[in-house]
Amino acid sequence: METLKATTRDLKDKARKLRREGFITASLSGHALDHSLSLQINANEANIFAAGHHVGSKVTLNVDGSDHTVMIKSIDRDYMNSKLLDMTFQQLVANEKVKGVAEIVLIHEDKAQGYLTRDISTIEYKAYPKDIVDTIELDVSQYPVGTELTVADLPFSKQKDVDVTSPASSSVLHVAAHAKMDAESEALLEADEEAAAAKVSA
Repeated sequence: METLKATTRDLKDKARKLRREGFITASLSGHALDHSLSLQINANEANIFAAGHHVGSKVTLNVDGSDHTVMIKSIDRDYMNSKLLDMTFQQLVANEKVKGVAEIVLIHEDKAQGYLTRDISTIEYKAYPKDIVDTIELDVSQYPVGTELTVADLPFSKQKDVDVTSPASSSVLHVAAHAKMDAESEALLEADEEAAAAKVSA
C-alpha cells in the first residue's frame, strides 16, 4: 500500500488559511481511536495521491509519524476547478467489516469481440480489511459476442466473507454484435447528410 503523510491540524487555523498556505483539510475516524482526528495534508502530495486512488481505496496514512491502515471515505473537490479541498479516512480494524467501493476496470478493450455495454462501473460491498479491493479487472478480449456478466457472476461476489450490496442482477459487461446498417438505411443516411451539406453551403 502507498503511504500519504498528514499532520494534526490546529483547529484555530481555518480551512481557507490552510489552503492559502498549500494544505488541504482531512480527518480520520474509527472505533479504535479515542476521538476523530482533524488533519492537514500538503496539497501537492494529496493531489498526486488522489490521482492514483479513489473512494474505497485501502491505503496507509502516516499521521505525525504513526502509520494507520485506512480506507478513503470521501474526496471533496471544488466543482468549479476540480481543486482538491478535503479528504476523509476511516481506520480499518482486522475483525470489523467496512463499506467499500470497487471500480470495475475493463482491460484489452481494443481486442473486444463486440460492442461493450454495462449498467454499472463500480460495486458496493462490505468486507473485512483483508478482503478490500480497489479494482476488479475484466479482460474483455476473452468474452465472445452474447456474453452477459452480472454482479453475481464476479468471483469477488462469491467470496464467503464479502457481502456485496449492489444489485446482483446489474450488468457489469455485455458484449453485443457490432451494429450494421442495411443498404436502405445507409442510403437514407447518406441522403440526409448530403441534404444537410447542401443547406449549409446554400
